[in-house]
Amino acid sequence: MNRKNQKTIFSEDVLDDVASASPLCSVPAGLKLFLCLAATIIAVASPEIWVPLFVGLTMIFASLVLAKVPLRLYLSLLTIPLAFGLSGAVILLFFTGGGETLVSFFSFWVYDIQITTASLHLSLLVFARTLGGMCSLYFLAVTTPMTSLFAVFRKLHIPQEFIDLTMLIYRYIFVFIGEAVSIHNAQVLRGGYQTWRKGISAFSMLVSMLFIKTWERGDEIFLSMNSRCYDGCMALPEEQTKAPVKCYAAAFSYLGILLILLALEVIL
Repeated sequence: MNRKNQKTIFSEDVLDDVASASPLCSVPAGLKLFLCLAATIIAVASPEIWVPLFVGLTMIFASLVLAKVPLRLYLSLLTIPLAFGLSGAVILLFFTGGGETLVSFFSFWVYDIQITTASLHLSLLVFARTLGGMCSLYFLAVTTPMTSLFAVFRKLHIPQEFIDLTMLIYRYIFVFIGEAVSIHNAQVLRGGYQTWRKGISAFSMLVSMLFIKTWERGDEIFLSMNSRCYDGCMALPEEQTKAPVKCYAAAFSYLGILLILLALEVIL
């Protein structure tokens, strides 16, 4: 197994590697950012499930077929947000009233555990919006390196301090997750989570060690930046990509289709 296949989603550079190798990497980051933000807004604003589902399915198709993202990696990325969205949809399904009762289970205190037409519609709508928004976000993530997005932020005249802070947070949040995973694996190998009491103790040690690691990494960053004559502005490469007219035509045609579908949902 080669090194590329050994990477996990906790690697701090796996998304940038996938984005850099994507055939859509040459498309300007500003166009992709506008496309994904507009698609997300349209999906969230939809009163029915069809437009968010269409956005989610088309973004999945674009990520897997056009951007050529490995299926296993893409499913790993979607696992946590979809699980969160599904859990929220289930809660709304059973605890939201209104409409006609479809299925009634039992009464718990003052609550009737049942499924109504309104709760079913709301839970499906929330899940569809979650799917559409997350798939749009992941399409941007797997086709655009973060350095290109930071360059777009600079062109939009976002404050330099915000851009630098965002760069540091993005770079080291995955490093800290990797540290936490390494410490957790070492504790598991030593039987740290065999019992409930040992698990509480091991988890408290993990949190304290992660805090110490975070403090040490902060000192290392501060020293390394000072040694490189940091003057309050991180250098970013200028984006040299220029998309052909067909890329703009495809993006705006897609958004036009979404707006037409949204208008049909509102009218009908």
